[in-house]
Amino acid sequence: MSGRSATRRLGRILGALLFSGSAWAAQPDQNLHETLRELGRAADQVTAIRAAFVQEKHVAIVRDVLRSSGTFLLDKRSGRVAWQVTEPEPVRIVISKQGVFAGGKLVTGGDAARFSPLPMLQGMTDLFGGISEATARSFEVTLVGRDRLRLKPRSRELSAWMQAIEITVDAKTKTPRLVHLEEPGGDVTEISFRDVVVNPKLDDTAFAP
Repeated sequence: MSGRSATRRLGRILGALLFSGSAWAAQPDQNLHETLRELGRAADQVTAIRAAFVQEKHVAIVRDVLRSSGTFLLDKRSGRVAWQVTEPEPVRIVISKQGVFAGGKLVTGGDAARFSPLPMLQGMTDLFGGISEATARSFEVTLVGRDRLRLKPRSRELSAWMQAIEITVDAKTKTPRLVHLEEPGGDVTEISFRDVVVNPKLDDTAFAP
C-alpha cells in the first residue's frame, strides 16, 4: 500500500471515529431536550398538587438524620406552598410571595433553619409543579436516568445554599416523586412524595398563614 493510500485510509478511519463520537455525544443532549419538552407539556397541565411527604435531612457534622412527615400542598398559579407537618411536631409552614410562615408567624433570619421542611425551598416552587425547558435557565440540567435529572444552579445566590439537586419524576404524573438536595456543607435532604393528586380543589384556607 502506497503512503498516499495509507494516509487516505487513515483519514477515513479517523473521520468515522470522529463522526461516531460526535453522534454519541449529541445523543444525550437530544434525549435531554426531548425529556424536558415532554415534562414541560405535562407541567403545563398542573395547577395544583396534594401529596403525602416524608423528609429526611442527613446532617454531615453530627451524622444525624432529622425526619419529618405530613401533607404537601401546592397552588402553582399563585406560587403558594403549604407543608402540614404532623411529625415530629405538628406545625404548618406556608411559603408564598409574602414570605415564609410557620405556626401562623412570619419566619425571619436564622429562625428559618429551625423549621422543617426547608424554608429555603421558597425559590423552588416551580420545580414542585414539574420540570420543563424553562428549568434550564436557572440550572444546568443533566439526564442521569430514565426519570431522573440532576440540576446544578447557575447563579451564585442559589449555589450558596444548594450544590445540586436530583429530581426523580413519577412516570405517571410527571411530577417530582423524590427530591434529593445536596448542600455545600455536606448536608443532604431527601423529600419523597406519595399518594400524589394532581389538580385537586384547594381553597385559600389551606394556605392561610
